[in-house]
Amino acid sequence: MKCSTKLINVIFLLAISILQVNCSRSRDDANGGAVQNDFPQMVVVTLDGTQLNVKELTGKVVLILFQTDCDHCQREAIAIQQNISSFRAYSLYFITTTAPSDIEAFANQYQLASYPNVRFCRTSNQSILESFGPIDAPSVYIYSDRKLIKSFIGETNIKEILKYI
Repeated sequence: MKCSTKLINVIFLLAISILQVNCSRSRDDANGGAVQNDFPQMVVVTLDGTQLNVKELTGKVVLILFQTDCDHCQREAIAIQQNISSFRAYSLYFITTTAPSDIEAFANQYQLASYPNVRFCRTSNQSILESFGPIDAPSVYIYSDRKLIKSFIGETNIKEILKYI
């Protein structure tokens, strides 16, 4: 009985770790994972309660998948804020699975909430897995005319990201 309980616990922990969006070191991923070359079919909810389908976005868009308590995500948010003028032609969508109160605190702490081209959104783990597969946080996806230009999986130096903006 003890052995089977341990085995079930190990299997459960393994399943959770596979499904979780992990916080990790940088890894450049040129269109890797489950990402297609166009916008994913993914529904997100903004902090004001507006529901958006990412597939319907237009123009130049950067999707940033993050977790509010991830130190890599926090550093990347600081770098984006410090270089926000470079993103003026893009709409930035910070997407996470955490509670709206945590998202709002993150947006305010990293001074990104006041920019008109920056939106913070919430979605489910399942939606991220279906759209991108298991990925590390932060992950940045740069799109133009609904086509994926470049993706970065894991914390990435802002200079690398700006090469594609």
